Amino acid sequence: SPPPFPPKPKRMTLFTSFIGFTTGVCLQLYSNGVRKLPYLRQPWLLPTFGLTGAFIGHKYPKWEKELRDDVNLIRERRGLKPLRDGKSMPDVDFSSLTK
Repeated sequence: SPPPFPPKPKRMTLFTSFIGFTTGVCLQLYSNGVRKLPYLRQPWLLPTFGLTGAFIGHKYPKWEKELRDDVNLIRERRGLKPLRDGKSMPDVDFSSLTK
């Protein structure tokens, strides 16, 4: 049966969208600065790069989750432990390295 309430939206997408927007705008400003052009020479490129960066930042958590699910499926087929959310490595015991 479906859950009684819809799942809560993740706040991470707002943060990653903001980071993507900022990165896009800064990329365009940096590009103009490297070419020694006025920063606002083509002002329509600032929101274009910003919105493109925001879109990529908004989709990034979904893409990361899909990739992790695919990797876990491959690991499951090979008989390995799945990767945990937010971890780059599976459960590994490093205590033998510190002796």
